[in-house]
Amino acid sequence: MSAPPFIRRISSTALLCFAWFCAVSYAHAESEEKNYSTAILPLLERYCYDCHADGLKKGGVTLDDHRDAASLLADRDLWQRIREQIDFRLMPPPDEDAPDDSERQKLLSWIDDAIFPVDPNNPDPGHVTLRRLNRNEYRNTIRDLLGVTVNVDDILPPDDSGFGFDNIGDALSLSPAHLERYFDAAETALDLAIQIGPMPRERQNAIGERLLGDGQPRDTGRFLSSNGMVTTDFKVPRSGLYRLEVTASGTLGGDAGPSMELHIGDQVLQTWEVTAKQSSPVVHAHEWKIEQDGKLDLSISFTNDFYDETIPDPTRRDRNLWVQRIELVGPLDGPPPPKPETHHRIFGKSRIASSKDPDANYAARIITAFAKRAFRRPVTKDELRRFHDLAMKMADGDIERGIRGAMVAILVSPSFIYREESGPVAGSPGSRSLISEFALASRLSYFLWGSMPDERLLDLAAKGQLRKNLRSETSRMLASEKSSSLVTDFVGQWLQTRDLDVITPDLKLFPQFDRSLAEDMRAETEHLVAHVIRKNLPLDTLLDADYTFLNERLAKHYGYPDISGEEFRKVPVASPRRGILGHASILTLTSYPTRTSPVIRGKYILDNILNTPPPPPTQNVPPLEANKEQAKNMPLRQQLEQHRSDPACSSCHALMDPLGFGLENFDAIGRWRDSENNHPIDPAGTLADGTSFAGPDELLKILREDKNDRFLRSATSKMLTYALGRGLEYYDRTAIDQIVSSAKKDERRVQTLIHSVIDSVPFQYRRNTP
Repeated sequence: MSAPPFIRRISSTALLCFAWFCAVSYAHAESEEKNYSTAILPLLERYCYDCHADGLKKGGVTLDDHRDAASLLADRDLWQRIREQIDFRLMPPPDEDAPDDSERQKLLSWIDDAIFPVDPNNPDPGHVTLRRLNRNEYRNTIRDLLGVTVNVDDILPPDDSGFGFDNIGDALSLSPAHLERYFDAAETALDLAIQIGPMPRERQNAIGERLLGDGQPRDTGRFLSSNGMVTTDFKVPRSGLYRLEVTASGTLGGDAGPSMELHIGDQVLQTWEVTAKQSSPVVHAHEWKIEQDGKLDLSISFTNDFYDETIPDPTRRDRNLWVQRIELVGPLDGPPPPKPETHHRIFGKSRIASSKDPDANYAARIITAFAKRAFRRPVTKDELRRFHDLAMKMADGDIERGIRGAMVAILVSPSFIYREESGPVAGSPGSRSLISEFALASRLSYFLWGSMPDERLLDLAAKGQLRKNLRSETSRMLASEKSSSLVTDFVGQWLQTRDLDVITPDLKLFPQFDRSLAEDMRAETEHLVAHVIRKNLPLDTLLDADYTFLNERLAKHYGYPDISGEEFRKVPVASPRRGILGHASILTLTSYPTRTSPVIRGKYILDNILNTPPPPPTQNVPPLEANKEQAKNMPLRQQLEQHRSDPACSSCHALMDPLGFGLENFDAIGRWRDSENNHPIDPAGTLADGTSFAGPDELLKILREDKNDRFLRSATSKMLTYALGRGLEYYDRTAIDQIVSSAKKDERRVQTLIHSVIDSVPFQYRRNTP
């Protein structure tokens, strides 16, 4: 039997055929060999030998060339791919003779037993890689530890990703650049959180667009090339002594610089000659007592314009004034402002001193409490001694200054930057041990909150009671506002809505698109996911919710009337707008800047909804855009049909294109349409397993009904990957099976899924070393 062009690649069926050679040399029991000979080999002979044996080499694969089974069995990633495609019915192709359900199950069971043997009664929890905090986790941890928010994206290098997430331990390397930047981040955070010495007086500033009046506006002020006035206003909290600081520079005219006057109403309070060059502006200050609180209107005037082009020195021909910044400082009299609450959060509002050694005891108390929270575990005596000695050496007469120095050291310590867990316990190969309660607290908090454990979690861990209260604590944490991290970080990477930050459709073709609309698109999806988690709804609600969350801008984009304002609210929607695949966020992410892409959309569904990624594209195949001129007026479906007429392209496109064409009624920014280039949209398709649909309604029905179990398993795999911070291995199949089973028993409810991930062996245990 000859094979169609679809087989012209290393297909899953061809790879499955390698099982014959693997079984011959696989070191299994005789019963396994007998099972292969009697049950598996006949299936391989029937479904793949016609194309991959006896001299035939479809897709570049021939079974006659392979005699070393050990080399094939070593590549478990390859066999995992084989299993997924057989299970997904991607192979054999629909027009070839295919195994029935019982035969297919035999193949799957043999692969599981021979290639991926696992002991469901003693599952392997997998390896644990020491994990560095990524940028989001670092920001959140600093927020919860110090009470301040640091824009770490401007300080720390970007994080690498693995398996679709940026919290994967093996991908989170630590470079010399990181070490220096962590020091900068620690200094920045502590500068915001604590104030050593008296608090500075309040400072209000006007810069850039806050400066109004004459002259030319610039990013950092206003440039006056002729006599004129710059105005602004400040809020005076009370009567008292204030200082005005004007940062200005100018150019000389003749022998003098520009004259600058400070006006309050009609009164001139101060006049300065500005001699500073534009490259080196200086501050001009004036102090006076303001008798009344409220709004203060003031102006800065340029009063001595000069221009003489006959002067030989070009730097003295034109007198100009550049007012860059105006600041009001004060009130300067009376007591200084109180220190920030974050300072008192660390040092306390009152100091309990010891008559014996007040500074030493004070430092020990503050450092012990701070280090325990920063390290998310008890601190050793040796650690405390080192930090305490450092504080005393750096105090220089001010113990709080010394404590701050020790805090910098704590925040650049590996015990803070890394999520430490106790080392593996020595034991027999294949054995496992429960992780400590402090490690469990960290795993739990960084999974659900993307941040450090709070005092309650650490207190329960210290008492050895966290596991006993795990379900109630998980529910408490899911009810917290901090659980929004699970949506923005986990879901934002699983569904890729984070990528909307860098997506830019062609504005000539889609002038409606801007960053505000992109933010609304992402917010819609995040609101729906947060609602499903908060209400503990079934997971498949994400695929078929008959409501969504819209504000006025996004509603207008969709064509929904009678919705006004920036606030998002729950709005009923009809199919095919139901579920996340009808969201503009997903539809825009899966398009090119100039048009839709059934290929990208189909791949997105395979990757993120069904967890069955297609094989990578064949090299040296020209992209569809290469034929843009010839196909300018051709329907996209016809263009793709020509593209996949190449045998090297057909197999992959047969997997992806039908799924993508089912969403083709949505344009490149998620609006509904019935035609393209004056051609009616044809959204019908036939999936690789032979299932046909007429349009988006039927496709979505297939996904939420026939493929529901696959969606649940896909979400489970993604969530477990994110929770563990590592890629999943074949031995994780037992954990996934148990999580899926638990969720299905409770109508696939999302919180049950989350509880089951937390209860799983990989989350609770670690592998012992032999």
